[in-house]
Amino acid sequence: MLDTLNNFLPPLSQAQWSVHGLVFALNILLFIFARPIMNLVETGRDNDAKIRIFKSLNVLVLILHSVDLVIVGSNKDYENYFIKFGMSLMTVYGALFFYSLCSYFSRKKFGLEKELDSTTLFLDTYSSRLVDIILLVFVVLTTILILINLWGANSLLETTGIFGVIAAFLAFTSNIWAPDIISGLIILNTEILEDGDVVVIDGYKDEYVISKVSFIYIILYDIRNNHRTLIRNSRFIQSKIDNLSRVASTDGVRQALRYNIAYPAIADGTREERGAALEQFKLKVDKVFERSYEIADEDLDVKINRNRSFEWSLTQTGNYALEYTLWIYLERIPNTKITAKIRKHLMGTVYKVNEAVYTASVLENIDLSTPDLSLLQGSVNLERPRSEQAIKPFEKSVSE
Repeated sequence: MLDTLNNFLPPLSQAQWSVHGLVFALNILLFIFARPIMNLVETGRDNDAKIRIFKSLNVLVLILHSVDLVIVGSNKDYENYFIKFGMSLMTVYGALFFYSLCSYFSRKKFGLEKELDSTTLFLDTYSSRLVDIILLVFVVLTTILILINLWGANSLLETTGIFGVIAAFLAFTSNIWAPDIISGLIILNTEILEDGDVVVIDGYKDEYVISKVSFIYIILYDIRNNHRTLIRNSRFIQSKIDNLSRVASTDGVRQALRYNIAYPAIADGTREERGAALEQFKLKVDKVFERSYEIADEDLDVKINRNRSFEWSLTQTGNYALEYTLWIYLERIPNTKITAKIRKHLMGTVYKVNEAVYTASVLENIDLSTPDLSLLQGSVNLERPRSEQAIKPFEKSVSE
């Protein structure tokens, strides 16, 4: 049995077998501990894609290593192509891991420390991103040199070799990737946009929370629709960006709610009588918004700034209704990337305040509905559709 196994295995020295065994053991350990290692280096980030890549490289290297040992034992003229290919993959693996590790330490040294979802994170800044760019150039060039020496292709180091091709490629494609890298540096240099910030982008109706600012693109979480959005850095900074997490004062984010209130039915009378009726109407409107604040203040789920009362004003006198605008101030948005928490804070508060206003309007006998034009023209046939109710009186007046 041992003789058969010895005939099958390649004739290698003990030192060579030790090297092969070390490579096997290292790949198996990296495969097992890929997730803990990546989570240590990339704390608080979505590492599933990188972990799958690293594990796939480990499995592929093990397969190529095994195939190489089998071929070496059966063909003495074999030049170890499979093991060279496996070592090339391990070189790329090592370069990726080394870059991730160095990026982690650069963020820790030059980045910004921030607590997000009760976890301390180190975020990229302008300085850390510059270090990453220099580090990336160094890692790429070193990896290319190692691969060239591994395959014995030293002729590629000549002027017309691989470096000349790479330089030409970068020069011709710079108008594609350079604006995004520069835009990413601008975003980080402003120090106004960070991971976990809630932003509103001009031209987009939804609110987003920043998940990650990379070299080329930004990953956003759509708070309302609960999905991920990707946008290029150059496209991102071309628009006006409102950062709701960075308020201009301690009052908090200011939101406006608009309500249409029917004109008061003021009977004919003296000037004093009409003035008294108007003042009575204004007091009832004020009471609606005052009572709505009291209702919202008692509900702990309503994330309003309880140090600032509601503000309201008559902002427009329309043809059919008075438009009142109610301004509310929200509590500071929590440092989180969880869309459900932000949605409850932003949208949930507005909806609950809206409900409180409706409740107060019922109690104060104030109608928040805009009067239907057809109701102002006379009696209506309720069996007809609402659109016909509005059109028929006009047709009748025109014919007359």
